[in-house]
Amino acid sequence: LLVVAGTVFYLNASAKGRMAKKFDVQPKAIAIPTDSASIAVGQKWASVLCAECHGADLAGTKFIEVPELGLIPAPNLTPSGVGKSYADLDWLRAIRHGVGYDGRPLLVMPANDFQYMSDEHLGQIIAYLKTLPPVKQDWAAPKLTLMGNVLFQLGELGNVMGAETIDHAKPAHYAPPRGATAEYGNYLVKIGGCRTCHGEQLNGGKDPNPEAPPGPNLTPGGALSSWGADGFVKTMRTGVTPLGKEINGAFMPWKALGKYDDDELQAIYAYLMTQPKLEMAPI
Repeated sequence: LLVVAGTVFYLNASAKGRMAKKFDVQPKAIAIPTDSASIAVGQKWASVLCAECHGADLAGTKFIEVPELGLIPAPNLTPSGVGKSYADLDWLRAIRHGVGYDGRPLLVMPANDFQYMSDEHLGQIIAYLKTLPPVKQDWAAPKLTLMGNVLFQLGELGNVMGAETIDHAKPAHYAPPRGATAEYGNYLVKIGGCRTCHGEQLNGGKDPNPEAPPGPNLTPGGALSSWGADGFVKTMRTGVTPLGKEINGAFMPWKALGKYDDDELQAIYAYLMTQPKLEMAPI
């Protein structure tokens, strides 16, 4: 019992130490547009990539609230929240590097995915965030329970602190030409974090959320290959597969992905169909 208690104490203290660590990340400035067309594009990107966690008005949500594990809210991004103190480089540091205004790592911020976003697209998102109207909504600071800290330290919650694993010195990224191509689909799959739930090889995986079901096989070895591009687009618009199965929107963000236009969704499908034909991974 003493060994167990000592191990738990050590894991809990180590987890708290990791979360309190400060990262000195000095990102290179990127161009932030001010024209209305770029801001409109930024709004679209935000509606697909940000609103699922931060809410439709980006004022934040109780993103993860599991009594056994703790509370990790998605913060208020408007000028009534973090937006009041974030300058351009702070937005860049948070989105691409997973590091907050105070230098501490952001929990469950998908910077591991957003690090691949092009400077152009990231600049458009930041331009839009700077135009948000203030929405009064306060959230408590993230807090994990003892069990949550232990599971976090053991890696059982997945990579929820990207600041530790991102190469902060990596050069800027550029998006391939926009179009219904596998190349552009690869870019969208990368920044969209599809592998978090569907596995590194996209043949099935498990979201770190303990309440989430297994993510299905997206390679040609799974059911997706029978949908066709049109069926995939329709599914992302309606949340119902060609076989009539309803997708659980609590775990698969089809409503957000459905905001992509047809070319973007067809690009994602084209990329998925270029993957090796694999059987469903054991979960």
